[in-house]
Amino acid sequence: MVEISENEPEEILYDDDMENLVFYSRLKGLSAGESFSFVLEPEDAFGEYDEDEIVESDLNEFADMTNVKAKDLTEDMYFTYNNDEGETDYFRVKSINHIENKIKLDFNHPYAGKKIKIEGKIIDVKEPEEK
Repeated sequence: MVEISENEPEEILYDDDMENLVFYSRLKGLSAGESFSFVLEPEDAFGEYDEDEIVESDLNEFADMTNVKAKDLTEDMYFTYNNDEGETDYFRVKSINHIENKIKLDFNHPYAGKKIKIEGKIIDVKEPEEK
């Protein structure tokens, strides 16, 4: 569960191009003070879990590349990297086989394949500033 404090609310910039995204369409038209609660299906949130996003690699090569000793690597450990668009992305260690010197990495989003329950309250709504 991820909680966002009312003292440090999440700011969402909304425009008409986002209307087709289920998350934003559920917020459209809400006013300050209104609460909301809805569930997003996997395809409307972080996508379906994709087995093709599991990659097997040589354990020692991976350890050298990440500067983490192979003996210190654990399942569910997360790593970050810069994707092709230059954005920071992450993956987790799915499994480690020390005998075969293999490691499986999972590039799926941690919430891929899961329904996401969203609850919150609109604190303020502002019109965009003119440029």
